[in-house]
This record gives sequence, C-alpha cells and structure tokens, in this order.
Amino acid sequence: MALIDQLDDDALLALSRRTDELGVLSVYFDADPSNGADRSAAAIDLKNRLRELERRVDEAQVPGRALTAALDRLQGELESLADPREPGRGRMMFAALADDWVVRMSSQLPVNNRVVLDQGPFIHPLLEVLDEGRPAGVVVVSGDQARIIDWRLGAISVAARMERSEIEAPHERAGQIGGGPIGQYNSPVREQRKARNRAHAEQFFQDVVAAVAERAAEQRWERILVSGGDQWTSQVVERFPEPLRGKVISEQRVLGGLDDRELAGTVNRLMHEHHEANEAQVIAQVRDAGAAGNAALGLSEVASALTAGQVSHLVYDPQVRYVGSTGADGAMYAAAEAPTDGSVTPEPRLTERLVERALSTGARISPVEGAAEQVLAEAEGIAAFLRW
Repeated sequence: MALIDQLDDDALLALSRRTDELGVLSVYFDADPSNGADRSAAAIDLKNRLRELERRVDEAQVPGRALTAALDRLQGELESLADPREPGRGRMMFAALADDWVVRMSSQLPVNNRVVLDQGPFIHPLLEVLDEGRPAGVVVVSGDQARIIDWRLGAISVAARMERSEIEAPHERAGQIGGGPIGQYNSPVREQRKARNRAHAEQFFQDVVAAVAERAAEQRWERILVSGGDQWTSQVVERFPEPLRGKVISEQRVLGGLDDRELAGTVNRLMHEHHEANEAQVIAQVRDAGAAGNAALGLSEVASALTAGQVSHLVYDPQVRYVGSTGADGAMYAAAEAPTDGSVTPEPRLTERLVERALSTGARISPVEGAAEQVLAEAEGIAAFLRW
C-alpha cells in the first residue's frame, strides 16, 4: 500500500499519467469506524457499485468479459478495501484491468464511495483529501501544561508535552499594603503569590508559543488549532507572532480531557469546518481577482495560463468534466477555441490534463465541489491565481 502522506507532486503526476489498454479502475471507500453495524452496509454499497459498473460496461459493448475477469482477479484487493481490520478510514485503490499493477492508499479523512472506470486513474477525490489534509498543528493548553500535536490527513501524533515548573519564592513578606516606613510598600503574601503565578504563567505561555513556532516552521503547518477553554485560549493566541496568528483557529472548548480517538475525531471535524470556510473564501477571492484582471477565470483563460506556466493555484469543480483539445506542443484549448488547422487532438479528459500541468509546474490544486453552481458559476467552476 502506498503511503499517502509521502505523495509529492512528482508521485501524483506519475500516478495521474498511468494508463491501461482496457482502462484503470478507481475505487474509493469510506470505512467509517463509528458506523458499527453499518460497515456491512458500506461494503454492500461498494459491491452494488461494482455490479452497476459491469452492467454499464456490457451495455456499452466494451469488453465486459475483460472487466469481469479483472474484478475476479482483484477480488482479494477489493475485499480488503472494505475490511474493518485494515487501517485508515478513507481508502483508495487504482488498478489496471489488462496490466497487473495496483496502487492502494488510505488516510483518516473520509471519502465518498466511488467506482470509476476510465483511461487513467480518477484522482480528483484523492486531490481533495490531500488539499484538506495539509499539515496543521494542534495546541491543547491549560494553565500548567500543554500538548503540541502534529495533524496530517486526519491523523494526530503528539510532538511535545510541556509542563509549567513551580519555582519556590526565595521569601515572602507579610504585611499590609502601604505599611512600613515612608517609601516602602510591602504586599501581602497572597498578592506576592499572585504576582509570582502571573509571571510564571507568562513565561510558560511564551515557552509554549516559541515551541509551537519552531514546530510550525519544521512541519510547514498551514493551520494551528488552539484549544484552552475560555480561560486560556485567548491568552495563548495573543502571544503568537503576527505571521503565525493569521493561521490560528481559536477553539474555546476544552479538548484536554479527550482520549486520542475522541481528540482526533473532534479535530478532524473542526479542521473540515475550517477547510470548507476557507474554500468559500478562496473562490470568492479568485473571482474578485479575476474581475480585476489579476486571475484567470473560465476554462479558456485557465487553460492558456496553465500552458504558459503562470498558475500558482488552480481552483476547479471536480464535478464538471472539462473537454477541449491539446496540441503537439502541449498547449491546451477550450473546446470552442481550438485551432482548425488540424494541429490539435480532441481531449475529452481535459480536466486530467489541466491537473497534470498544474502538478508539473508546482501549482497548488484545490478541487471545490459545487464551485460551478455557486460563486464561480459564470466561470464554469474553474479559476486560477496567477504568478504574474
């Protein structure tokens, strides 16, 4: 099984370019551990989707026998994909029908059950998982302890535990405030202790923030979830340096009492909510930038910008199947704009070519379901931020 957290742009590009003479079967399966008895229902749903695929292939007069033979050969792989004992919640498999290569991977983020047969791997749900699961940090803090946690693709691991050390005061002076000779003011013991505790807390929070900043730089965190309840969250957040503060997600609820499984589930839900909100913000920003002439809007402009290597961030609706043409020089064209001199080849899988070009030029990719029906409706659900 391939390690999804080790996929880089080169590995994704290589996967997207795999082909097979009879086609590549892409299967996505959500093994939700909270479903209990419903796991069998999910497995049945997967079998039904495979049967429906066989029926459609037969009706389309494609070599249905080859598909049936391939499914028989892949039976063990398909069964393990739905096996509750296997690791990971969102499971994916890409398998050639004629050749014998199979690629499997999983993450702790959910995926929708999908079965797709195409010329190459159907990687758009995988891209969604990778986009949502980018490295992030979680800081669970109280007045005297903190956990610094790495989060990636729905999985958590504790990077550091910190505790506030108690320092004994060298002396405590009793007396009334304002007592003593003129010019000398002695605080009561309680006030001295409070002042000392505030100083210790200040130092502790500064140490936590310094450790978080170092870890964030090492792991390239894009978000930092801070949970300390009403009492501690804001006290920690306000000590973050400005560049990091913009990445912070403040969570007023106390997460410190949750076990690892509960914490992972809660953090995944919060990260998903934040990701959805961020997607809405991104598509609004790229639309506004396009209206100002600083971004590409629509298939024609995006295809041209990708051809020129201008795109820094591609945003598209994976539910839309973009079609067009490609030239021998690698240029991509929307269907209505292709040259008529016979120098181009029709490309019914233009979406895959757009993604491949984005990967090969180091552009960030954000598939946003529903973009074509919402903010980017006039742009057919596709837009891009430009490098220049």
